[in-house]
Amino acid sequence: MKKYFYTDGTHNLGPFTIDELREKKITRDTKVWYQELGDWKKASEAPELEDLFRFAPPPPPPPVTTTTTTSQTTMIIPPKNWLVESILVTLFCCLPFGIAGIVNASRVESLFYSGNHFGAMDASAKARKWTMAGFWTGLICGILYVMFLIVMALVGGLSNAF
Repeated sequence: MKKYFYTDGTHNLGPFTIDELREKKITRDTKVWYQELGDWKKASEAPELEDLFRFAPPPPPPPVTTTTTTSQTTMIIPPKNWLVESILVTLFCCLPFGIAGIVNASRVESLFYSGNHFGAMDASAKARKWTMAGFWTGLICGILYVMFLIVMALVGGLSNAF
């Protein structure tokens, strides 16, 4: 009986029979080797292993989001949610814009982890938009208020001089 080896990218595992490989749930892209094969090949390229994948669905398409690759592991990173910034804008700058930022920020992670990556990126962009609008509106209003106070103090000081 022929014995097969497979690799998880770090370790070579085996020897296994075809039935034992079926239990290991290897994929079409898993590298396998056996004596007659010569070099390591994808399991889908080994004719003897065809039955393992006959009824298996094809691999899902890769998600289209920001990714960080470390060695051979790919992690999908959720987009920034802007929640802390939205709360600060609500408290210190501009209440209506901050609330709109909080509403969108609270949707980012739930959309991302439910698999709606595009919806999560859209909610993140909207949260950023409302948070920035609130920040700049609050900053401009604050500067105008300080200028108003300075002008009023100068006008009050001038009227007392006469």
